[in-house]
Amino acid sequence: MKNHFPESAAMKTNEFVAFMIFWIIGLPLILLRPERYQIPALFASIIVTAGVFVIFIWALVKQGNIGPLWNDPDISSEVEISGSEVNWTMMWMVTRGIGSWSSGILYQSDFSRYAKRPNDQLWGQVFVVPICFTCANVLGIITTSCARGFYPDEPLLWKLYDLLYAVQTHEGSGARAAVFFGASAFFLSSLSSTIVASAVVGGIDLAALLPQYIDIRRGACVIAIIGVLIQPWRILNTPNSFITALSGYAVFLGPLTGIMLVEYHLVRQRRIKLSHLFIPNSASDYWFWHGLNWRAPVAWVLGVFPNIPGFATSVSPGSVRVNSTWMHVFYMSWFLGVFISGAVWFVLNIALPPPGLREVDDEDYFEAFSSKENSKNSLAHVENSIDKSIENRS
Repeated sequence: MKNHFPESAAMKTNEFVAFMIFWIIGLPLILLRPERYQIPALFASIIVTAGVFVIFIWALVKQGNIGPLWNDPDISSEVEISGSEVNWTMMWMVTRGIGSWSSGILYQSDFSRYAKRPNDQLWGQVFVVPICFTCANVLGIITTSCARGFYPDEPLLWKLYDLLYAVQTHEGSGARAAVFFGASAFFLSSLSSTIVASAVVGGIDLAALLPQYIDIRRGACVIAIIGVLIQPWRILNTPNSFITALSGYAVFLGPLTGIMLVEYHLVRQRRIKLSHLFIPNSASDYWFWHGLNWRAPVAWVLGVFPNIPGFATSVSPGSVRVNSTWMHVFYMSWFLGVFISGAVWFVLNIALPPPGLREVDDEDYFEAFSSKENSKNSLAHVENSIDKSIENRS
């Protein structure tokens, strides 16, 4: 397809067409209720898993071994590093890896809320997610190494669509069908994860901010429109911007994760007044000042601040320069953000305890607990009384 876009657009005509097809197909799907995504997501997971192993086995058989990167890993690096920089580079890679999933770590409750039982989410998050991420990375590295062996004139094909394009170019017209089916598997996977992890999660957040005007579906539609307006292809196609975006996730979301972990597990020790979460005025223990807890921005800023110099350098490496110490701090941005903000949050809440700390409802208004749990926590079981309870407090 002939390109009609200028270089400043940061995308080609064929990429724009593909983006719009993806967007148009996904738009009606975000109108489904979130709990209905379980079967389509399961189907997409099975298809993409099969696609991953088919491509991996094909590359391994075609090459006959695991490729040249195994014996000569320096091929994969454009910059030679040695000494302590090897360790710091490895630390940065770990932080970048966590940064790519930091939004999922922070907002996992948007998915786990639909579990039938509290422990249903445990196995997936503790075992399946780490195993899948590890296997996907290992298989991807080996496949890229194999591709380097049988496509030596191509650059390192780290991106799957680059690999499929190379297959279509070098293997002739007979490979087009295989490329189509391989790309379709990853298309379904991307569609599923984009709808659930972006549109639905954003819709939930907007519905929480403006519940009188926006529900989850409307919020998801707003996110879909914003997703076009922010021109996300620039993040992917502009040099170094994709890595910067992943680093930004770690810098800004790590502190939020630390605050939430410490708040729920250490400060409140998993004891919350559920009824007060739905009282939109000062009668709620969680109202603070017009719904804002001043401790949060203080802890968040202190967690973000040490990472700003290094982050600024990664965004504008030509115009901003800092010494290596700040860059090393930046390489640990997610871990430092979690620790600093979490520690500050803990100290602030211990020194200045918030109202209702570690208190729970005297009755099970939402029928959220079993009879055994109610007996253990000395809660009375109340049917259909939450509306009246909230009205009395509003």
